This record gives sequence, C-alpha cells and structure tokens, in this order.
Amino acid sequence: MTLQSEHNPCPPRDRICPFCAETIKREAKVCPRCRQWLTLRSLRNPAIAVWVYGLPHLMMYAVLSMTLLTIINRFQNPKPDYSDFLNSVRVLESRMNCVQTSTGTYIYITGILTNQSEIGWKDIELECRFFDQKGALLDAAHPHEAVTVQPHDDTAFRVTVTPARATNDYASFRLVVTTARNTKGLF
Repeated sequence: MTLQSEHNPCPPRDRICPFCAETIKREAKVCPRCRQWLTLRSLRNPAIAVWVYGLPHLMMYAVLSMTLLTIINRFQNPKPDYSDFLNSVRVLESRMNCVQTSTGTYIYITGILTNQSEIGWKDIELECRFFDQKGALLDAAHPHEAVTVQPHDDTAFRVTVTPARATNDYASFRLVVTTARNTKGLF
C-alpha cells in the first residue's frame, strides 16, 4: 500500500470559477455554468472587444460625423462670410411705431436696408437699441428679418419688438446690422 502525500507535485486539473464558485477545468476560458469570461487576454472577451474593435469604430464615426457637419455648414453658409463685409449692409432710414394690439404692446420698426457689396445677403439680424429722453439705454433687442438684399440694391423691412417698459419711455432708437448669411447657401 502506498501513501499519498498531502502535497501533490502535479497541479490540479480543475479550478473554481470566481463568479459562480463551480469547479471547472483549468484551461477553460468561459465558465460552462455561468458563461462568464475567465481571461482578459482573449479577443472574444466583451471588455477587450470593446477596446480593440469598438473604440476605433467610435473614433472613425466621430471623424466622419465632424466631416459631414463641416460639409453641411459649407452648404448652409458658404464663403465669404458676412464678418468679412461688415457695414456693407446698412440701414438707410427707419421709423419706430408703438402699437397696442389685443395680444399686447409692440414696437414696429420699419425702414430700408441697402447692400453696397457684390454679394447678396439674407436672414439679416439687426441690433436695436432704445434710449430715453436723456439718451440713457433702456432696452435692446436682436430681431431676425427674413429678407434678402441683392448686390447693390435696397429692400424694405419691418421688425417687431416686445417692449420691456412703457412705450412712453422710448424716445429714440438706433439700428445696426450685426449678421447676415450668404444667399448662395442652400438652406
């Protein structure tokens, strides 16, 4: 009869799954009971697959999205930009009218815009500053006007502003064109 020693020189053929505590073979990469991946070095491991395959794909989609958004922006607002032609669209004359309607009090500003450049402009944004009798600033607004001013041409406009104070306080105003978009844009 031979005695077996308590310390076996051969490593055991089985191990314990750290997730479900089931006895499994040492060479197993996936636990047959709980289906958890037991090694991180496998490309089939979902965590490794995300880093190896998912991250490069995510970066590729981000670059493609940025490229697509840049192309769409060029279609919407092609060069040249209005900032290169400041003061080419100006207000020739304007008038302010305060009107009481059933929905509230409004200030209507009507006038004429002129374009002194070779480029047509659309979707014009005006900066309206309102002053009291002493010349102190009372209110400001940035209404958009959906008009188009062709090169070397004039056009009429009307903007509506909701006053923040009583209309009797508004003695004068000043209009400046702040932005516009190129008419060659598709949108």
